[in-house]
Amino acid sequence: AEDLDFWVSEINQRGLYLLSLAEENQLLNGNGTGNNVLGLRNRSGVQTETSAAPEDDADALFRAMTKVQTATGLSADSIVINPADYQKLRLSKDANGQYFGGGFFAGQYGNGGITEQSPLWGARTVVSAAAPVGEALVGALSTATTVYRKGGVRVESTNSHVDDFTNNLITTRIEERVALAVRIPAAIVKVTLGADE
Repeated sequence: AEDLDFWVSEINQRGLYLLSLAEENQLLNGNGTGNNVLGLRNRSGVQTETSAAPEDDADALFRAMTKVQTATGLSADSIVINPADYQKLRLSKDANGQYFGGGFFAGQYGNGGITEQSPLWGARTVVSAAAPVGEALVGALSTATTVYRKGGVRVESTNSHVDDFTNNLITTRIEERVALAVRIPAAIVKVTLGADE
């Protein structure tokens, strides 16, 4: 307790960041049992699309965007992709050795500036380690889904957990209540990306 300022700093920086990572994982991958959210990847009614090969990945993502609009009338606004898969797309080059998405000093073919984690096909692109390698999600997430939070983030500390008091320790719990509503499952497409040979 004498180091309270340090501990508050740890909670505000590292603790809340780790909570957001856990939330992201639940929203994508939760199985709906116990305290788990039923995540986007485990919903029934979600559409699928398969890339024929790594060179077809960008096209498969666009086909998924078309599937969303064809099935629901909604426009896909989001893509969630693993960093390794995003890297493959970002480092793709044409026959002249130029990056399709722009090199490390400039935008596409030397035009404009470079942006960190550029959007794919104009859709908000979330690069997340919670997304499995080889599978991306495309969807009209802002319209078809809602994340509900109740009560905000709760931080509680105690020295009476197990033997904390006798060991001069304090246990801190950081938690929040979250629910995910998916009103139009067909507005989400799981895209299986092409496997490297």
